[in-house]
Amino acid sequence: MPKKISMEIIEQENVGSNVYRLTLAGKFSAQPGQFVQVAVSTAYDPFLKRPFSVHDCSANTLTLLYRRSGRGTSLLAEKKAGEKLEVVGPLGTGFPMVTEDKIILVAGGIGSAPLFYLLKTLQAAGKKVAFYYGARSKNELILREQYQMLADEYMEATDDGSCGHQGVVTELMADVLDEEKPVIFACGPDGMLRAVAKLAKRNKCRCYVSLEAHMACGVGACLGCVVPNIRGEYVRVCVEGPVFPAVEVF
Repeated sequence: MPKKISMEIIEQENVGSNVYRLTLAGKFSAQPGQFVQVAVSTAYDPFLKRPFSVHDCSANTLTLLYRRSGRGTSLLAEKKAGEKLEVVGPLGTGFPMVTEDKIILVAGGIGSAPLFYLLKTLQAAGKKVAFYYGARSKNELILREQYQMLADEYMEATDDGSCGHQGVVTELMADVLDEEKPVIFACGPDGMLRAVAKLAKRNKCRCYVSLEAHMACGVGACLGCVVPNIRGEYVRVCVEGPVFPAVEVF
């Protein structure tokens, strides 16, 4: 059940171009893929809390990875160690734990955020994990060294060729999926997720995607984040998701 928690900032790091890693202290637990809502101001402007995926967590800490892109995240980026934030969570449906031993994680840009905690959890469960990371350029491969250190296999792709394979990240996966049938977990831009889902379906691989959406309430009441599923129904990203079987939403 989600809870409202007052958490203290331990550290706020600038880890990339307008990308920050925020570590908070307080009792917290979540599944990989779930998210929280954070009050970025104690005033009524902005009124709504901002959603952030759980980048990492332990019994006494919560870590968020986010891009400074608007007024809310700009206010959050100005927060200092020792300040307190109101956090609501955990929210949403996370990544399922699977029995298969071979796993592929696919990240696109800042979509790597929830996959760090998932990668750590899978490794602790004894899974063999390959991490495929794609972005427009090298400076958008955030915390790449940490993913590389944790994963059993690590591959990169950039649109401009500044790091790794020049092209889209799914081009790196095609040959691997011809030989094996791993479970795929992905988070990133919608176009990348569609390509991953198509590749997984063609190769008869189970695939789960974490969707991004404009969330207001975070608990399914406002219906501001709905997306259509394969049956033509509308599902709430904040409640039924953000993680869905790829065949349900693509």
